[in-house]
Amino acid sequence: MALAEFRTVHGIEESMVHPTKNDSKGDVTFRAVLIGLALVPINVYIVVQWETVWNTQYPTTMTIFYNVVFTFLSLILVNMLLKRWLPRIALSQQELLTVYTMLFLAVCVSGHDFSQSIFCTLGTARWSATPENDWSNLFWKYLSQRLTVNDDQVLYGFYKGESTFYTAAHIKGWLEPMVWWTLFLSVVAFTMFCLNIIIRRQWIEKEKLTYPLVHLPYEMSREGNGHHPFFRNKLLWLGFGLAAGINLINGTTFLFPVLPQIPLGYNLNVYFTERPFNAMGNFPAQFNPFAIGLAFAIPLDLLFSCWFFFLLWKAQRVVGSMIGINMPGYPFVAQQVLGGYLGIAIVSFWLGRKPIWQVMKRAIGAMSEADDSDEPMKYRTAVIGIILGFSFLVFFSYQAGTTVQFGLAFFSVYFVIAFAHTRTRAELGPPIHGIFHYGPLQLFIAAVGSRKLESQTLTAAAPFWTFTKQFRNHPMPYMLESFKLADRSGMDTRKLGKVIMFSVVVGIIVTFWTFLQFSYKWGGISEGRGIGAYTVIERWLVRPLEPDPQSLSAVGIGALVVFINTVLRLRFLWWPLHPLAYPITGYIPFEHLWFPFLISWVVKGSILRHGGIQMYRRAFPFFLGLVLGAFTIGSLWGIVGLVTGIPTYAFKRW
Repeated sequence: MALAEFRTVHGIEESMVHPTKNDSKGDVTFRAVLIGLALVPINVYIVVQWETVWNTQYPTTMTIFYNVVFTFLSLILVNMLLKRWLPRIALSQQELLTVYTMLFLAVCVSGHDFSQSIFCTLGTARWSATPENDWSNLFWKYLSQRLTVNDDQVLYGFYKGESTFYTAAHIKGWLEPMVWWTLFLSVVAFTMFCLNIIIRRQWIEKEKLTYPLVHLPYEMSREGNGHHPFFRNKLLWLGFGLAAGINLINGTTFLFPVLPQIPLGYNLNVYFTERPFNAMGNFPAQFNPFAIGLAFAIPLDLLFSCWFFFLLWKAQRVVGSMIGINMPGYPFVAQQVLGGYLGIAIVSFWLGRKPIWQVMKRAIGAMSEADDSDEPMKYRTAVIGIILGFSFLVFFSYQAGTTVQFGLAFFSVYFVIAFAHTRTRAELGPPIHGIFHYGPLQLFIAAVGSRKLESQTLTAAAPFWTFTKQFRNHPMPYMLESFKLADRSGMDTRKLGKVIMFSVVVGIIVTFWTFLQFSYKWGGISEGRGIGAYTVIERWLVRPLEPDPQSLSAVGIGALVVFINTVLRLRFLWWPLHPLAYPITGYIPFEHLWFPFLISWVVKGSILRHGGIQMYRRAFPFFLGLVLGAFTIGSLWGIVGLVTGIPTYAFKRW
């Protein structure tokens, strides 16, 4: 069975949305890279301040970063003026998308579940030790001196604030750990980059997966007859005005509570107060214009599957209450979600085994149908990069204090999850994805128990726990989406590949620098997340856990649901449920999105049924306008908060 058959069969394909693409091969120019390089520190600075200093907005907990879209819109507006008055120096679409790619990748690696999370743990075990928690005896002797900061004088200003990073002692204290963790995160991203090379042609050019999240930046930058047709569409501005108006009014109401607010949601659990239905827990129905807009680009069968599976998750709780299941953790949602993603990766790999085998044959120099002449790097280089990158990460974890077996198991599961997220984004393009506090480390504990792991291994694993606890801003999907933009706009993928890795490294460095700036100025901005990581490790050490067959069974059930739905879709074209939706909808924040997905499914289905594909194309800009309007005003409210130093309205609820 060909991998193409795993694609959605009822959805709207990319060619149906916009049947043409730019076939000219445009250069990734030096000036575009310079512009991106100038904008990266500004965006990273804003994101780190929002997410870590003020604990608000959280753009990187989404799959499309609204601050980047706002910056991109501002750049396009400036470019429009240049086209009118100084056309010779105006940027082309390829140059605009180069800047977008740089911003997207730099903000991605600066995000909540990547560089930020690692940084939060580097001084915690030393600084937060007290006589009560006894961390000095529990952790100190196991801390790597190269990878953590253990000088109390260096940490005092970092946690207390009212100081500066720019002293010889502070710079010296942080330099070595920052170099090693920058190298570590860069190798993680490089390994993902090499994995993307293996699948890029098959998923983008052969299967032509939809990549819903690339529609907005592509349409914003698309040119025709010397202008941007996207911005001349009246329906775009109607959607923009609706979403912007709602956020403008609610933002003003947030500052002045006496004014009336436009309600955007209602909690349905007020209607389910008695057993067994009260077992459903939180049950919000929210009207998020930007979520409706993003969902409109998702294939119809996936929309149906998403809200259906969300209700199925609720039904599992109700049934458990009805039959008296009192098992702690039931229905093991996080474990099932992890199993679902592992199942997606296995299915994707199995159905794509033939093209992957052709790539492997090309890599070893054998006769092969695979062609890597237009790839960002040769297949042989990519395979070697994967092997060397994975080996370095295992070696790094060993030097940090873990066993080799732990490193092999941890990073194997980590990259399998990354592969699954990348496939999910390529087909579904959801506004969010993640696994709530259940990743490779928790799976390893469930399999062997914490009792069998050495204290050295668990202590060294604390930083790894932080950047795998939810898997929201994974670099791998963003890289492949950048290549999809390159395919649609005619960009040179070889040059773009270099820009992608350059942006990743710059983003990591700027994140660490920004973090140090803010920490020594305000103090203790990262302490909570670091304490959370070591508290988990402390619990496993002080109260050792045995293997958990119930959690492992739930992981297997999640994978089994994906396998069964895949088989049914391959055998019966009429089967309505898509396996990708099962793990997506089990992630807790999806409770804020199921209702917008339901609305979009009804509206999109009605448009296609009564107006056909032509009406769908005409309506599409309205829904992109909903996204752009919410992102624009949402970004402006966040900037107002930074400038004034007061809390402001956040348009998303997670």
